[in-house]
Amino acid sequence: MTQEFPTIGVLVVDDSPTVRAVLRRLIAGVPDLKVLGEAGDGAQAVEQTVRLAPDVILMDIEMPVMDGLQATERIMAERPTPILVVTSRANRNQIKTSFEALRRGAVEVLPKPEDPAGWDLLAHTLPLAVRAAAQARTGRSPALRPQAAGPNGAAGARATAIFPSLRVRYVAIGASTGGPWAVHALLSALPPSPPATVLVVQHIAPGFEEGFAEWLASDLHRDVRLARDGEAAAPGTVRIAPSGAHLILERGGVLRLDAVRSNRSVHRPSADELFLSCAESNPTVSAGVLLTGMGSDGAEGLAALRRAGGLTIAQDEPSSVVFGMPRAALEAGAVTIALPPGEIGALLARIWERSVS
Repeated sequence: MTQEFPTIGVLVVDDSPTVRAVLRRLIAGVPDLKVLGEAGDGAQAVEQTVRLAPDVILMDIEMPVMDGLQATERIMAERPTPILVVTSRANRNQIKTSFEALRRGAVEVLPKPEDPAGWDLLAHTLPLAVRAAAQARTGRSPALRPQAAGPNGAAGARATAIFPSLRVRYVAIGASTGGPWAVHALLSALPPSPPATVLVVQHIAPGFEEGFAEWLASDLHRDVRLARDGEAAAPGTVRIAPSGAHLILERGGVLRLDAVRSNRSVHRPSADELFLSCAESNPTVSAGVLLTGMGSDGAEGLAALRRAGGLTIAQDEPSSVVFGMPRAALEAGAVTIALPPGEIGALLARIWERSVS
């Protein structure tokens, strides 16, 4: 018997009729997806969203009348709907604007293909992204906003009670759908020069990870870059796994990029591999953090880190765009505490404050 899935209604927004036609054709070939309508600019997108009530919107960035950034903000105010930004990897300004759209409520960024091979790849990845977006909570929850890292906050109190003598030199973060803004919120709550290295595995389309690093660096005024093989993990820095290689922490705080290591998930880089490397090399001074995302990547590695004596944290359900990855970790018994991203940052800040007091 063939399993039936609810049909997901999609609104296609792009100022190019050709791009709209190709996206429509890709969606038409997927049984559980259906194009409800099209829009050629942001103003039409807002109007069509209110009229058609789509489940997911594919949103271009550069458009006449109203661009995708403004349209995203309007839609989140008038009828919150999961938005997948579809933009060119070749235009750095568009990439930066795409991450601003995530700040305003979009859930993920997808590459706009530039050749036939790219369109063939999108034909495989687009349905997965649309299904994940359809499960997403829309609109930014207040719980995603950075929390004060002062001693009187809720996270500070929990740190005092639960982790009185913990030392954290490495913070390993795994995230997927909804992750860029959650990572931003967590980093915003950290002190300006934390005494630890932050390592990030963010599931994102190849070609966008450098734009993600640049967006965080410019917006937060922190040292955020793509990790380099053999680099020393320096306190106060944030290093992001590049596409196609696992980010591994070795003994002595050396970072390795491993494109050969066995993969426990479909993702490369994988949060599991990052957490497992922390469990193997520096467990008692590592904190593993699993943020919003679809699937189960990170649950196995986070469980190993907890067994080895590390601090393990998951994003809580109310603040997650998609609760899949945190839920899998909670069900595996891998999580010490679950909090919104801002409170996770405040918790870490309080731990560091106590370690030097």
